Amino acid sequence: MAGFDLKEGMYEARNVSDDELWSAFACVFSSKSRNDSSYKFGFLKAIIDNLYNVDANLKLSFDQLFNKFGEIYWNLILKYGLRQKAVTNDNRETYLEQVLHAAVEKYKILEPIPYESLTAEMMLDISHQVKMKCKKYVVGALFEDTNRLFYSFSKKEEWIQINPVMYEFVCKHKVIIEKLNYYEWARFLERVNEETVAVKLLNKIDESTKRNNLAIYRQILYEEFESKTCFYCGKQLSPDKIDVDHFIPWSFIKDDNLWNLVLACPSCNRKKNDKLPAGDYLAALVHRNQHILIEAYRPEMKNYQERMVRYVYNWAKINGYDKIWQPERRKVLV
Repeated sequence: MAGFDLKEGMYEARNVSDDELWSAFACVFSSKSRNDSSYKFGFLKAIIDNLYNVDANLKLSFDQLFNKFGEIYWNLILKYGLRQKAVTNDNRETYLEQVLHAAVEKYKILEPIPYESLTAEMMLDISHQVKMKCKKYVVGALFEDTNRLFYSFSKKEEWIQINPVMYEFVCKHKVIIEKLNYYEWARFLERVNEETVAVKLLNKIDESTKRNNLAIYRQILYEEFESKTCFYCGKQLSPDKIDVDHFIPWSFIKDDNLWNLVLACPSCNRKKNDKLPAGDYLAALVHRNQHILIEAYRPEMKNYQERMVRYVYNWAKINGYDKIWQPERRKVLV
C-alpha cells in the first residue's frame, strides 16, 4: 500500500545511525519523492515549527499541525498569490486552495489580509477545513518518504508521535533541515509559478508564519505576569514604549510561544536582536514561567515543560546561535 493511503503507521523503533537519519530526509528532498503539490514541504515545516509544542510523549495533534499548516498556506496562497501545484488542463485548484478561497468568500474578505488578522473563530474553522481535506494524503506520504523513521501516526485518532531518536536528531540539526526543506520547496514553486510571482521565495516561505502583531502577548505579560520592568536591564517600562521579545530568537523557534516571550525596553530588544541572552537569564525565564503556571491556566502553556526550555536553549547554540548577549546595565536576577 502506498504511504498516502495508510490510515496509521508505526515508526521503526531500532538503533539508527546519523547517516541513516540523514538518508531519511534526503529521500524527501530527492527526485525519488513524488511531489504533485507542495504539501509535504508544508507539512514538514508545520512539524518543525511545532517541535517545542510536543507533549511528554512527543505527540502532536492534527489540530496543532494543521492550524500551522493552514497559517503557512494562507499567506503563501492568498497573500503572495503562489500556486501550490502545476496548472492542469481544467485549471483545477488543489483542495487546499479551494478551502482557503471558500473561506475568503464565506467571511467576505475583500482583500488579502495577514492570517494573524483573522478572528480566533475564523482560524479554528479554516484549520478544521484544511485538516479534513489534507490529512488524507500528506501525513502518510511524509511518513513513507522518511523511511518510516520520523513518526508514528493515526488518522482516526488524529495525532503523530515523533520517534525519540529522530526528535533529538532534528532538534540538533534543525536549521540545516529547515534550509534544505525551504530550498527544495522554493525549487518546486519556481516550476509551477510564473516568474513575476516567484520572487524572494525563500523569504516568503520563512516568513509565512511570522506574526508582527504581538499586542495580545504584550497585554498578558504586562498586566498579569511580570513586573513592569525590562526583563533584561530592569529599566521601568512606560506603556507606550514596550517591546515583546522572543527570548530564544524567533528565527530559530518559528513560533510565538508564551513561555518564550518577555517584555523588553526598545533599546534591549534592538541590541539583543537575533542573539541568545546570557545563561543566567535562562534561569530567570524558567522562574517567570513557573509563576505563569501558578497564577493562571492558559492554553498556550498546555504542553509546557521546564526541561524543554533548557533543551531548546542548548539546541539553539548547537544550531549556530552562539553569540551570547547581555545588556550593559543588568537586571538583578532571582
